[in-house]
Amino acid sequence: MGNIKVGLTPVNQSEEHFLPFIHICIGITEQEGRPLRRSSMSSRVTSAVKFLDVGVEIEEELTSLLPTLDREKIICIVEHLTDLIDGNRPENLNDTITLEPCPAASAETSSHPPHPSSSTSTTMYNHYSSSWVSHLQIPWERFPLRLSHAITRGDRAHPEDRRSMVRIVVEAMQVHCRNPKRASCEEVAKIIVNRYPQTFADFTEKGERLGCGHYSLLRSIKSRVEHVNRDNTTHRLCQTKRTRNEEDCSPNSNATPPKKVRCLVDSYGCINWQPEKKHILLTIFNSEGPGAVERPDVDDFMCLIYISQQQLINSCPSLSVAEIQEQWPFLFTRKGLSNHFYKLTGIDISERLGQALITKGRRIINYFSSQKLKWNLGIRTLIQQIESEGVLTNNKVGTAAILLMMKYYKEDEDSLFVLADETSTRMSLEAESNLPITPRLIMLGKKQSSMTATCWRVSAEGRVIVELDKENTFADAMSVFFGSFYVLNLEYQESACATLELIQRYV
Repeated sequence: MGNIKVGLTPVNQSEEHFLPFIHICIGITEQEGRPLRRSSMSSRVTSAVKFLDVGVEIEEELTSLLPTLDREKIICIVEHLTDLIDGNRPENLNDTITLEPCPAASAETSSHPPHPSSSTSTTMYNHYSSSWVSHLQIPWERFPLRLSHAITRGDRAHPEDRRSMVRIVVEAMQVHCRNPKRASCEEVAKIIVNRYPQTFADFTEKGERLGCGHYSLLRSIKSRVEHVNRDNTTHRLCQTKRTRNEEDCSPNSNATPPKKVRCLVDSYGCINWQPEKKHILLTIFNSEGPGAVERPDVDDFMCLIYISQQQLINSCPSLSVAEIQEQWPFLFTRKGLSNHFYKLTGIDISERLGQALITKGRRIINYFSSQKLKWNLGIRTLIQQIESEGVLTNNKVGTAAILLMMKYYKEDEDSLFVLADETSTRMSLEAESNLPITPRLIMLGKKQSSMTATCWRVSAEGRVIVELDKENTFADAMSVFFGSFYVLNLEYQESACATLELIQRYV
């Protein structure tokens, strides 16, 4: 079918506002691939859409004029028409808007760009969707006195006055719309900032305007709108959960109400409605092992499911470490645990603790070595053992510093460390070492000495939970061991709480 030309008979100037809605009606039908039948249209092209007070009559007029248009879209258009009629009623209701046929477009003109009126009508339609903003009267006279003085002088608004102003503005907005959208809130913020930029706009310390200038005010207004609508289910933009058999449960029946769950209709048209990333990660772990944690997709998945992991760890009653590891095995790797610790605290524990053990560790060793006679026999013996090692590597510096502090605090070495032979396996450690419930750092080395350890494991609840590679350092092992307290929400063991508190200060 050819293009439809909308002709306007002599009408009141205010009635021109209805022109965009006629464009929308015709545009929707053509876009859906259901062209208007020429036979049905030819008899009604000269029909008038009268401005009636009752929405039902307007609906009947549009239905008779556009019989192929869905009723839901007609109802949506009728609501906009009736709202506009109530706000700007024409003086003569006999004036009409008529539709006139336009000659069909030829093949040469069909490739031309669309007529500007189509874009104009869409723009006007979007404008009217938030037309209440243009009628909003901001109650400047209700602003706090101190804020009024600041506006007069062009000074910055006091934070308390700014919050009061936001509450007053939102209250005025809710007179027109109970739950304004972000776009409407932005229009209001623009109005305020454009009128008094020196008081409300966003500026840097050097007086330069930040971005659009109204972002912080927009955020404050939108936050206030969400706060006042927190219990308002009537005007929520997002629908509540529906029940599968809601119609079968009448208010007067004694039947137990069905559980509210998402229905199949909620996922209609979605290709990734509720992905089970946990099962994907379990499949990858079972097929490739812990080394797959280096894969980029695994790293992305672990970032996305951080909230789910925290909810599981903080659940009440709390789960055992074994149950958590069964569901999230990649969490119990050096990279997985360190990344989780970073998201939890904002600290890169491997880098922070690694630097602290080297710099502060040497300072601790030098301090104790410079005052040998001052210490008890246990500390003097340990200092002699450290000196016998010759030039200390970074691994030995960190180990020696921790051991010296444990001796100083009179805490036993086995309250943090478990010594084992370098050939020990995971199964042999769990079967023979009698691992305690609280976390321990297992030191694997020759002569079962802490200073000669070359490989490390971390245990908790009597089982090995993290195995580190041979290329990892003592700082890496200590980072995983200490980070496990935070990530798994565990308390420090009382027998080593002083040393762990000191490590916490390092971090």
